[in-house]
Amino acid sequence: MHYHFYAFPLLALLELFVRPNCNPDGYMDLDVLYFSELDPTWNNDELAFFTNPEAAAVANPIAAATCTADAASSLTGKPLKQLFWCAGSWGTLYPLSGHQNGGKGVIRDSSLLTARVLAALHRRGLSWRTMGADALCKGVIDPLLPKTQYQFTLLHPVPETHSAHVIGELALNWGIAKIIPAVGQDPIYTIWRWNDCCTH
Repeated sequence: MHYHFYAFPLLALLELFVRPNCNPDGYMDLDVLYFSELDPTWNNDELAFFTNPEAAAVANPIAAATCTADAASSLTGKPLKQLFWCAGSWGTLYPLSGHQNGGKGVIRDSSLLTARVLAALHRRGLSWRTMGADALCKGVIDPLLPKTQYQFTLLHPVPETHSAHVIGELALNWGIAKIIPAVGQDPIYTIWRWNDCCTH
C-alpha cells in the first residue's frame, strides 16, 4: 500500500482557537508533505533496515512478545512510549517500510502502516514532537515516535464520527464494518496531533 501524507491544520486555516505563537511546526496551509512513491525505503525492507539500524535490537521474539503489554495499555487509550518498536495490537513498527505479512484485514494493516509512516517521518526529523514541557513554544525533533501525541479517526470509506482511537488500539473497538468490500478498500485517516502551547 502506498500513502500520501497531507498537512491539514484545520483550526489554523479557520483561525479558530489557535494563538499565533501556538504553531510549533509552521503548518499554515493544506499541503502535500510526503508520498511513498518517491521513498526508496518504502518498498525495500533491507534499505529501510540500513536507514533505521535500531531495528536489529528489536527484531527478535522477546521484543515482539513485549508488544502484548503495549496492546493492553492501548485498550485504555495509553500506548506505552517506552516500547517504541510496538504498535499495540496492530503489530511491530519495524521495519519502517510498506511491506507486511498482511492477511489481518484492511483496517488493521492500514493502521499499522499509518503508524509506520509517522515513525519513519519522526526518525527522519520531518515530523516533530509537539507535546511536553520542552515543546511548549516550538516543536522538538524526536527520532522516536511519541505515540501518545497522536490519535486517529477513519475518514473514508465509513467515517469514525463519535470518537478517535490511539496507536495500537484493537480494531474491534472502532473498526467494525468500516470497509466497503470491493469499492472501499483504500482507507483515509485523519491524524490528530496534540500541541502544547506557550501563552506568552
